[in-house]
Amino acid sequence: MSLLNLFSSKEEIPKVSDHLKEFLTDFSIEVMPRTAANIESFEELLPKKTRVYIAHIEGVPIGEMVQTAKRISREGFNVMPH
Repeated sequence: MSLLNLFSSKEEIPKVSDHLKEFLTDFSIEVMPRTAANIESFEELLPKKTRVYIAHIEGVPIGEMVQTAKRISREGFNVMPH
């Protein structure tokens, strides 16, 4: 599975304009702990060092946020709980 993996791929992909590449460079994403739990590997989806915001949703224990942040950080991403 790949999400916006414009920079490295084993498959040939259609050409992407330089403007689109520039726009998507250094993009960030946001996940919720329960959604992140369904992702087997963020490494397969995102470029290393992508900033991943972890949303605190009412009712989600802070421990779930901390565990999610640790996991995503171990996979090589910059995490930002908020």
